[in-house]
Order: sequence, then structure tokens, then C-alpha cells
Amino acid sequence: MDAQLLSKASAAFCTIGAMIAALLIVEPARAAEAEQSLDVVFVSGQRRREDVQDVPIAIKSLSGAELSARQVRTLEDLNGLIPGFVTTNTVSYGAAPLSIRGVGGANGGGNFFNDEPVAVYIDGVYVSRLSVSTADLIDIDSIEVLRGPQGTLYGRNSTAGAVLISTRRPTDETEGALRVGGSSIGDYRVSGFLSGALSDALSARASFGYSNRDGYGRNIVNGEKAGGGEDASARLSLRYRPRDSIRIDLIGDYQNRKANPALLAVTSVGQNGTASPFALRADFQDVLKARQFEFDDVNSTASDTWSLTTHADIDLGFATLNLISGWRNWSLDGEQDSDSTGLQLFTNRGAIRARQVSQEIRLSSSGDRALTWLVGGLFLYDKTDVEFAIQNFQGLSGLGTDALFNAAQKNTAYAVFADATYDLTDRIALTAGVRYSQETKDFSNDLLISILNGGTAPPSFLGGATFAAGDIFSDPPVFSDRTSFNDVSPRAVVEFKPDDNTLLYASYSQGFKSGGFNSFGLTPAFDSENIHAYEIGVKSELADRRIRLNASFFMYDYTNLQIRLPVPTGGVDIRNVAASKIKGFEIEGTASPFAGFTVAGSLALLDAEITQGMIPAIASDTPPFPIGAPLPLITENVSGNRLTRAPEFQAFATAEYEREFGSLTASLSATYRRQSSVFFLETNQNTPTFRNRGWQEIDLSATISKQDSHWELALYAQNLTDNRHITAVTALGGFPNASIIAPRRWGVEGTLRF
Repeated sequence: MDAQLLSKASAAFCTIGAMIAALLIVEPARAAEAEQSLDVVFVSGQRRREDVQDVPIAIKSLSGAELSARQVRTLEDLNGLIPGFVTTNTVSYGAAPLSIRGVGGANGGGNFFNDEPVAVYIDGVYVSRLSVSTADLIDIDSIEVLRGPQGTLYGRNSTAGAVLISTRRPTDETEGALRVGGSSIGDYRVSGFLSGALSDALSARASFGYSNRDGYGRNIVNGEKAGGGEDASARLSLRYRPRDSIRIDLIGDYQNRKANPALLAVTSVGQNGTASPFALRADFQDVLKARQFEFDDVNSTASDTWSLTTHADIDLGFATLNLISGWRNWSLDGEQDSDSTGLQLFTNRGAIRARQVSQEIRLSSSGDRALTWLVGGLFLYDKTDVEFAIQNFQGLSGLGTDALFNAAQKNTAYAVFADATYDLTDRIALTAGVRYSQETKDFSNDLLISILNGGTAPPSFLGGATFAAGDIFSDPPVFSDRTSFNDVSPRAVVEFKPDDNTLLYASYSQGFKSGGFNSFGLTPAFDSENIHAYEIGVKSELADRRIRLNASFFMYDYTNLQIRLPVPTGGVDIRNVAASKIKGFEIEGTASPFAGFTVAGSLALLDAEITQGMIPAIASDTPPFPIGAPLPLITENVSGNRLTRAPEFQAFATAEYEREFGSLTASLSATYRRQSSVFFLETNQNTPTFRNRGWQEIDLSATISKQDSHWELALYAQNLTDNRHITAVTALGGFPNASIIAPRRWGVEGTLRF
């Protein structure tokens, strides 16, 4: 990290500290009178329930109550709330990749078989396909985001981090709730739950959710609204406790999702379908503000998800045995106007069927001892079948093609892992862990091409053969391959507690993500990526636990980092760049200077660049060409370029005041989020189209509730200044298409509890 970045970090640290100190000075009498301390935040990031301040990992936890108060409907809504965590709106097929500290999945999830560097778990079960980030969250207990490589504590290895989603479990006491809300942009939601005991040993919880979104944009081709959708979710949880030492949870989930996603063309496309992917359209800001989309073909996505999870926790006295079984079935069908214009130039359609089965077993030490340990193992099998068609009306010198890819992959993964912490003294502890991973992937891909218009192909294509409309041929022949990957990843941590309220730690860990195959790329396969991660951090509580201040500094060395590149004729190509370095600084603070008033904030500074890499690209000075046309690529030296979705600067601040008025409780809150510009393509970073501008948003909310918690009414306003910006840019046919943020909106939400 350069001196300028360190200077910014130091200044920010001092500023946040000064602000908190000033608040304590301004209200000393009320602070002393109230003796208000911060609530303890418990997390399970190390597979046991701990105070977050005692965990030597950069971790952020949001409770279900916090998620509801901030109107977080999906993981997409967490953008800017967690340092180093970047989300995007979906760009196609319900896919919205997550990024942590500058490393994330494909823009739009264009590869359907590769694992994501940010692993997502639901109730302890790893989700192998990118299908969760845009799904409605209902009846959530907490979401924890862990930054940095994970593997010695979890069932699945990940290089960037992990997101742990925990749903609420059944209760012994009968309780229930119904929540209804709506917003000014036609976003309507209803959700609820009912929980209670069925017998002395058995309890149950049923949850449901439904949302309907009109869409906040308009398609100027037909005048219809765009960007809307409809989700329906249901969950049934059972908890069986035949005795105090045994607990078994059974969780069944179903979700049906429909959407009409809309993308905005970033470049100007002529009536002949010719454009330059690197020339920003002159009216871009105007259509962005007006939320005007343009497409003449269908944009739709429909998916069904079924899942079944079982947890068995058995207390053996000296240790606890955990058995976690997961089954998941996800199917998706979609269509997309890939050129985002009123011209028929480029479309695609696809069907995905993904099934996975996993079994994890862990044995962890019990009690408060000098040595705590955990050993475990994982078996994971997932199978994904994809039928994907790309209609390119201008390909092959105007012949036009309909390329149908039938691809399938089976992945069988095994892993064993162990982690142990030993307290050398009351103040010093050492942790060591290791993971061994073994994966085998079987892949096949068949390509059938049909001609849309009759004519003669160029000489470079099948010798300039003449085709009639509707002719079908297979080229190349079926590709199939099988490969295996093995890895050993260690972890080491040193902890020092100078006093009861301060934790200092230093850690080293390695991460691994297996290689794989490209479904429609320029190369058939890509290699595994590896990371060496170094981090030092401090976690502290001050002023009788009325201030919480945490900070971390990290450095990553990536080898063979997997990046996603667009294919001009359609699809995504995964390539490896030889070396990348990431370094950054993050700080988080929370304070309660007097009763009822809480302030919190965070700052993240990031320097993420490719240090060595040569990858194919369309030359930035290429003259305008037809969308989807095959064209020669250059080899670009991307050394020194920034990684995608890696903002140099992120800031978050919030303040909340709560006060009682007789039998009522009222609260007011304000939130501010800011993020600097990011790139969405590793190449061509001298051009303006594959990047966004820095943005900032302000949210306000007010709630009033009965102190017996029987009802609550909330009013909220989001994106108060109507800041208009893009959240993601993906290349379709080599040309940039953008998803955009929702406009300013206000809403109301009511909750009844019984």
C-alpha cells in the first residue's frame, strides 16, 4: 500500500475516533446517567458461538432485526453496508456475483459451472451454483460475512471469503408475525411465520414470503415497465430433542422466482447494428436518469429451488458431533435481448438444471479449556446441465447463426480439515489449521449451429461453404474431458490480549479454488487459483463498552487468479492471470454515547491490481463493427490494471436514536453509503464504458412500536438524493450492457406479532 493510501487510512482512523470521542464529551451527563453499553454480538464464524470481539477474523454480522430495519430484501441490498463487500444488481438469469476485497465471480455469472470465490452457506450448507444473491431473504436470524480465504473451519474452500446465512429455528413458545409493506416504485411484500411446540420433544416453524415488483424502468419500444419480478417462498423447520444431549433440525425450503430483468446499452448502436464497445453513448446520463430501456425481444427469468437440510448435534461430553446433510435442486429458464436495442441483433436463451448433495461431519471440543479443536470432513457432489443458445443475427458475414450449446459437468469433491487453538497464557493464544481438498470434474460440451439466413460463409469458415437458412451442423465435435485437483491449505493465527477489552491478532492463510472448463469460451479449460493471505488486526472496546473499534490491514498474493472475459460472438471465457496483489485497510466503529443513541461507521481502502498478465482483448481503437461479429483479438498486457469491482474507497455511516413515549417506542435512523468508481473489465481500462462512476446514497427511516412488541409501523426513504448510477456492466457479444440502481423511493411497512 502506498504512502498516500496509508495517509488516508490514518486520517480516517483519527477522524472516526475523534467523532466518537466528541459524542462522549457532548453528552457526559446523560452517558454517565444511562450507563449505556453496546450489546454483545455473537457469531458462529469459527463454528462455535463466540463474542465477535474474541474472533481473530475480519467478520461482520447483521441480525434479522437489522436486516428488516434497513429494508434488506436480498444480498444485493448489502452493498456498502459491509467494508470490502461489493454486490451488484443482476444483469441476466438472476445472477449477481458477490465480491470481497476485490475478488468476485463472473459479471452476470456467465460461466454456469465454476465455483464462486465468495462461498455462500445457508444453514451451514454450501450452495454450489450462483443462485442465492438475488433471492428474497425471509425469516432470517443473521447474516455473517467473513473476509479472507476460508477452509479449515468450513465444508467448502473459498479464496475471497464466505457469507453465512442462518434462518430462524423453531421455538418452544408459540409466536408468530405478519409483515406487509409497499413502496412508491410498486414494490409490494408480505411475509410471516408461525412457531411453537408440537410436543415435549418436537417444535416447528413455518415461514412464507411473497413479493411483487412492478419495475422502476420503462421499455420505450412497447411502453411496458421493465426490471420487475415476483417471488414466492416457503420454509418449514422442525426441531427434535429426544434428550438434552441430542438436537436434530430438519429444514425444507421452496422458492419460485420470476423476473423481467432490464439492461441499458452503454454504447450507441446504429441502425445497421454497428457500434464501438468502447465509445460511451452521448445520451447515456439522460437515459440513465430517465430509466429508459430499449429491447424488442423477451427478457425473462423463471426459476424453482427446492432444498432439504438436516442438522444433527450430539453432545458426547468431551466433544460435540455435528452432522450436516444438504440436498438442493435448482432449475432456471430464461431469455434475453442481448443487444439492449430495438433492433434484432443478438439474443440468447438458456435452461439450467443443477443438483447437489453434500455431507459434512465435524467433531469439536467441548468446555472452556486451554486447547480447543475441531476436525471435520466434507463430501460434495453436484451436477449441472446447461442448454444455452446464442442467436447472432450478424455473425458469419451476415449469415446469422443460432449456436446451441449442450454442456454438462459432474463435480465430486472430498475434503478433510482441522483447526486447533491453544492458550499459552491468559493473554496469548496460537491457532493452527490445515485443509486437504480433492476434486474431480467430468465435463462435456456439444455445439450445434444452425444458419439463420442463407448465403456463403467466409473462406475461413468451413472453406467458404454455401448454406441455406435452417441448415444445421456440428462444429467442433463433442468436447469431453475429466480432470482432478488437489490442494493443501494451512492457516496460522497469533492472538494477544493486552487487557480484557482488546484483541490483537496476526494471521496467515492459504486459499484454493479449483480450475475447470469453459462452456463457450475461447479456451477449453483453466487452472486453479491460489492465494497467500496476510492480515493483522485489532478489536477493542472502550469507555465501559460504549465504544467498539476494530481495524485490520491485509495483503494478498494471488497466483493464477481466475478472471472472466467476454467472447465477441457470445459467452464468457475464463482465463488465469499469472499474479495479482491486493492490499487494504478496513476500520469499523460503533458507539452508544447515551441511552437510546447509537452511531456506527466503517471505512475500507483497497489497492487491488494485476501484477503480471497477458490476456486476449478487443483493441481499444478498433473501429465500429457489427455486434456479434467475429473479429481478431489482440494480446493485451494487463499488468498494472485494477481488478474488477475493487473500489479504492468505501464508506458507511449510520446514526439511530430511540426513545420511549409512554407505552410507545419511537426511533429515527439515517444511513450514508459511499463508494468510489470500479472497473468491470480487466482489459481496455483506458476506455469509459466498462466502469461506473463513484456514488453515494442516503437512507432514512422512522419506526413506532408498542412496547409489548405486538405491532410496529415503519416509514422509510431510500436513495434520498436519487443518485443514478450503474451497479454492473457485462459484455454481451463483446458490447457493454449495464444494470442500474433503483431510483429514489419511499415506503411503509407494518408488522403484527402474536
